[in-house]
Amino acid sequence: MKIARFRTGRRVAYGVVQGEEVIEIRGSIYTRFRMTDTKHRLEDVKLLAPTEPTEMWGPGLNFADHLEYAASVFENGDKAPPLPGHPEPWVKARGSLTGHEDPIILPRDSSGEVHYEGEAVAVIGKQCRRVTPSEARRFILGYTCGNDVSDRTWQNQDWTFWRAKGADTFAPVGPWIETDINPQQLELIVRLNGEEVQRAYTKDMLFTFSEIVSYISQQVTLHPGDLIFSGTTGVTRALKPGDTVDIDIPGIGVLSNPVAEEFDASAL
Repeated sequence: MKIARFRTGRRVAYGVVQGEEVIEIRGSIYTRFRMTDTKHRLEDVKLLAPTEPTEMWGPGLNFADHLEYAASVFENGDKAPPLPGHPEPWVKARGSLTGHEDPIILPRDSSGEVHYEGEAVAVIGKQCRRVTPSEARRFILGYTCGNDVSDRTWQNQDWTFWRAKGADTFAPVGPWIETDINPQQLELIVRLNGEEVQRAYTKDMLFTFSEIVSYISQQVTLHPGDLIFSGTTGVTRALKPGDTVDIDIPGIGVLSNPVAEEFDASAL
């Protein structure tokens, strides 16, 4: 089942996507809901980020081939860091969340090395605290597409990822949640202006979604709607104004975002 959050006119609602339509629901996507008789064509609604999370989490370096790239980016020499023995989660700023077809805004004081990172994203469905990996899957509602946009220079300069990964619009997520899919058998394709630039498989994650959720939950309570990113793989490229980035996960959908410069009012 595909669950979308959308705006029609001044109203924000949830609905179930069927073909080219979205059927409004009544109730909560986290407990019980029913479909209504109200339908909209997808082309007539504005798809929003599929949840309003309390927190968003990245797992740190979670694909082996991204470790080698990280070594060069973060001036660790030519040798990749050792494989981590456990997840290394970090919080991505809630204010960076944005939706399908919304622009990724390049800050005017950024380095020029703002990169896409195509990822799968788990959506927490129930309050989750101190669960085991085998229990964790029961606390996940479904999965969606995400882009962990990152400024590589700021990553290298700062002690934390507060601006490198947390700047406004640096977390596109969508277009909807798929509830019936195997999260560790997903193919993830990134296209930049129609050209394939990244391809990954969640079976290659060093730590599965269940392991990441379990690890975070030992110290932090996860809440319905919270988002857990998968991590990314391989080498990425810088974005420039006018680009379009598509995160395509077959079985889920395509998250698409144009890229634009931050408007500088002082230049007027």
